[in-house]
Amino acid sequence: MLLHSLFKSFKANNCSITITWWGQIFIIPKHSHTAFELAVNYQVAKVDIPKFDVLTNKQHFIRLRLTTPKPVYTVSLKAHRTRTKWYCIPFDLEKGAALELAASLYKEMLIKVKRYPTPGLEVKKHTSSNANIAAIIHYGAAKFGVSSPFYRLSKTILNPLISAGVELIERSVIIKSYYPRRDTEFRLGYKEHKFFKLFLPN
Repeated sequence: MLLHSLFKSFKANNCSITITWWGQIFIIPKHSHTAFELAVNYQVAKVDIPKFDVLTNKQHFIRLRLTTPKPVYTVSLKAHRTRTKWYCIPFDLEKGAALELAASLYKEMLIKVKRYPTPGLEVKKHTSSNANIAAIIHYGAAKFGVSSPFYRLSKTILNPLISAGVELIERSVIIKSYYPRRDTEFRLGYKEHKFFKLFLPN
C-alpha cells in the first residue's frame, strides 16, 4: 500500500518509474538526466556518534543501558551515479502520511538533480552486473554447502589477494585477477548452470 501511494504521487509529478528484473525501483523526475533508486526496508536504529563524542568530552564515565536495537521502517533514496550515498527517512507505518513522504523524496530528488552537471548511470532492466553474479554464487554456497562448487567459488571471490572481480561467460565463471593473464576459469556443471539460470534474466 505504501509503494502504491508513493508511485501515485511520483506519477502525479510526471516522474517515470522503472522496475528492473532484480526488483530494483528507479524513479526518474521529468526532464532529469539522473535516475534515483528507491528502497523500502527495515534498518537497525543507528547510534548518534557525533552526540556520543560530545558526551565523552564532557564526562569521564558514561553509564550505558543494555537495550536491544529495534528495527526502524525506512524509505531510502539514492542517485544512480557513482559514489553516491543513501538518503534515508524513517517511516511510521501506523501513522501513514505517504503523501508527505513522497513530497519530501521528490523535493530531495530535485535538489540533487541541480547539483549534477553530467548524466547519471543508465538504468538497464534486464542485465546482470558482476555484483549480481557474485551474489548468486554466495547464495549457492550457503544453500548447497561446503561440498558444492559454489562454495569454492565463493571462497575464491572473497579472497582480496586473489579476486579482483567475477564474470559469467556462457557456462564458465571467470575470476578476474589483479595480474594480467592470471584470470581463473571455472566450468559450470549442469546443476550449477541451471541454478544460475533460475536467477538471471533471459
